[in-house]
Amino acid sequence: MIYRFMGFFLLLTCFSVVLTGCGALFSEQEWSENYALGEGVRASSPQMIDGKLNTIGETMFPEGSSGFAGANPASEVVITLPEKKTIRRIVVHSDNLTEFDIHADKGSIAVEADWQLIKDIKAVKSSPIQISLLIPFPTDRIRLRVLGTKDDALLNRQQRARSGGRGWFTGNRRAVGKIREIELYGYKSAEQVAEKAATDQREKELDDLLQLE
Repeated sequence: MIYRFMGFFLLLTCFSVVLTGCGALFSEQEWSENYALGEGVRASSPQMIDGKLNTIGETMFPEGSSGFAGANPASEVVITLPEKKTIRRIVVHSDNLTEFDIHADKGSIAVEADWQLIKDIKAVKSSPIQISLLIPFPTDRIRLRVLGTKDDALLNRQQRARSGGRGWFTGNRRAVGKIREIELYGYKSAEQVAEKAATDQREKELDDLLQLE
């Protein structure tokens, strides 16, 4: 009987240790700095990664996408990082986006760009748009394609008016996306979390010493 009790006690102790370890692991998962503001980051519309919400960048249509009868491609912005990162969260600040999707480059050596769809956002209600991601691979390029904006209807009316109501016109039938800022985040490593905690502790100790003087 006593051995059964000791076995149960040991099992309970091990379970408690596992839970404590998991709790420590989750508590250490903090968001990284905004990768889009890092050194060496580039974007096809630089205003979207300048850290300023008062500047607005516009997405661009692929070259040669305008057709005689009116093309309907998706305009886009591509953000290129100097090294591959695991992206877990994207924040988009935009006043006119209503629908868009996000792709990540898998980095295949066989093709210039190996885009994989990772998120499809429909019926945007407000800004900023918070997007959680589970990309199964690190990437150094993120692409946002605009599938709908609040300005599409007005653009179509203007184009119909220019065509004299004949129903055909040149130019793109979608309006460009207007984006104030795009933020990219991952998780901090355990080493980064520990370093920050140590720095905070040193600063607290210094403040305490200054208050004693």
